[in-house]
Amino acid sequence: MATTPRELADRIGVDQRKIRAFLRSVYRPNGEDKNARWLLDDEQVAEVRKHFGR
Repeated sequence: MATTPRELADRIGVDQRKIRAFLRSVYRPNGEDKNARWLLDDEQVAEVRKHFGR
């Protein structure tokens, strides 16, 4: 099931802007799709949780 950064932020207690910044650094390092909506798969959610220690 796809999750948005906002939903994930609410679940793990991390500011959604920090989550999006992390995601951009990993998945869109060159700024491509800058304004595209994030829908995170299970792998991305796990990576965010690991990065923020949650």
